[in-house]
Amino acid sequence: MDKRIRIILLVIAILPGLVLRGVLAPYTTGSDIPQFAGFTDTFLRHGLCFYMYSDGSRALEEDWPYGWPYVYGPGLILLLAPLRLLAPTPVKHYWKGSTYYVYAPMDWIIASKSLFILFDTLSAIITYIIALYMTRSYKRSLLALIIYYYNPMTIYISSIYGMFDQVALAPLLLGSYLYLKYGLNNKYGYTGLFLTGLSIAIKQTMLYPLLIFIIHILAKEGGWIRRVKGLTLIVIGASILFIPFFTACPQSLQVFIKAMGSVSKPGYTYPVVYSFNGLSSLATYINGCCGKDTLFMIEYWYIPAVTLLALVLLGYLYRRDLPLYMAYAYIVYTATYWRVNHQYLVPTTASAIIILLLERRDSVRILSSILLILIALWPLMFPVSWWAHAHIEKPNRELIEFMDMFSLMIFDDLYYLLYSLTLTTTQILLILHGVGRDAISTLNSLGRYLERIFEETGFWRRKY
Repeated sequence: MDKRIRIILLVIAILPGLVLRGVLAPYTTGSDIPQFAGFTDTFLRHGLCFYMYSDGSRALEEDWPYGWPYVYGPGLILLLAPLRLLAPTPVKHYWKGSTYYVYAPMDWIIASKSLFILFDTLSAIITYIIALYMTRSYKRSLLALIIYYYNPMTIYISSIYGMFDQVALAPLLLGSYLYLKYGLNNKYGYTGLFLTGLSIAIKQTMLYPLLIFIIHILAKEGGWIRRVKGLTLIVIGASILFIPFFTACPQSLQVFIKAMGSVSKPGYTYPVVYSFNGLSSLATYINGCCGKDTLFMIEYWYIPAVTLLALVLLGYLYRRDLPLYMAYAYIVYTATYWRVNHQYLVPTTASAIIILLLERRDSVRILSSILLILIALWPLMFPVSWWAHAHIEKPNRELIEFMDMFSLMIFDDLYYLLYSLTLTTTQILLILHGVGRDAISTLNSLGRYLERIFEETGFWRRKY
C-alpha cells in the first residue's frame, strides 16, 4: 500500500473521533479539572516548592476547590502550567446553604482538555505504529487504532470527565517501541529507555509494565555495561523531573510522601459506581447496605497483586515478548489494586488491544475482546451527561439531550457492583490463561536445570 494512502487512511480514521472530542470537551468536565486549576495556580505561585503544598493541608489558603492531595509526578503540573497562563480564569467554588458548588471556567476546560485529547490521539497513533511493527499488517494496525480511539471509555476520560492517564501512557508506548526497534544501538533506543522511565514521572500507575521492561533489560542486553547503561537511562527518565523540586525544597519530599500515604491506605471505595475493583466494590456494597465490617476483603490486595505479577514475570522469562508482557503487567494493576478508578482503564484498553493483536490463541483473544467490550460498556451505563452540568455554570442543554440518547441511565449500585465483579474476573482470567502456560514452562525449565546441577554435583548421592 502506498505511503500517502496509508497516511490519508490514518487521518480519515482519526478525524471523526477528534471532532467528537472537540464537540464534547468545552461543555463537560469532571471534578478533577477545577482541582487541576488549583494545583497549577499553586505551582505558578510557589515554583519548585510546589510539593510543600501537595498534601492538601493548605488547600483552603491556596484556594483549591477540594482538599484532595496532589499525588502525581511533576510531569502533569509542568505541562499544565503554560496552559494555565493562557487560561487564567479562576474557578468558582462556594457554599450556598448546604450545597457546595464548583464551576470550572470554559477557557481552562478547553486548555486542559486540549492536552488530554492531544495525548489520547498520540496514544492511538503509537498503538497503530506498534501494531504495524509487530504484525506487519496495515489493516490490523488500523483496527487497533480504531478500537482504542473510539472506545467510549477513552473518549469519556479525555474529553468528558478530563483525566490524564493517556499522558503517561504515550511515553511508555513510544519508549518501548523505540527500544524494540533500535535497541541500544543509537540515540533512538536511548530515547526510548528515557521515555519509559519518564512515564513514571507523570503517573506512577505505569510502574508494573516498567518492571517487566527493567527485567527485559537485565535478561536480554549482553554485558553489564549495556545493562547498567539501560537501567541508568530509565532511572534518569523517572527521576529527572523530581530532582529540581526536591533539591530546591528538600523538606517537600516528606510532604509528598505523606500525601502518597494518605491515599494509599486501603479503605471503602464509595461511591460504588466509580469503583472498578470487584472485591473492593463488594466489600463497600456490603458495608453500605448491611453495616458489616468488610475491610479485610480490601486490606490484603497486595497478595493477589504479587502472585499475578510473579506469574507474568515467569511467563515473560519463557516467551521474552516484551510488549505483550508489559500489557499483561499493567492489567495485573487494574485487576488487583484496591482502588481502581475509571481513568486507569485507558492504559488497560491499550494493553488489551496489544494482547488481542499478538496472542495466537483464540481463547485469549476472546477474553481480551470481552475485556474491551466491558470497558466500553461503563460510559454507556452511567449517565455521563452529569458532567455536562455538575461543574458547568451555564449547561448546554442540547448537548445533554444528545449525550442522554446514548446512555442506559443506570443508577442502581447493584448493577455497578455486578459490572465491577465481572470486569475484575475477566482481567484475572485473561492473565491466568494468557501467561499460565508460559509460566509453567519457565518453572519446568528451572526444575530441569536444577536437576542437572544436582546430578553434576552429586548432590543426590551425598549422605548426611
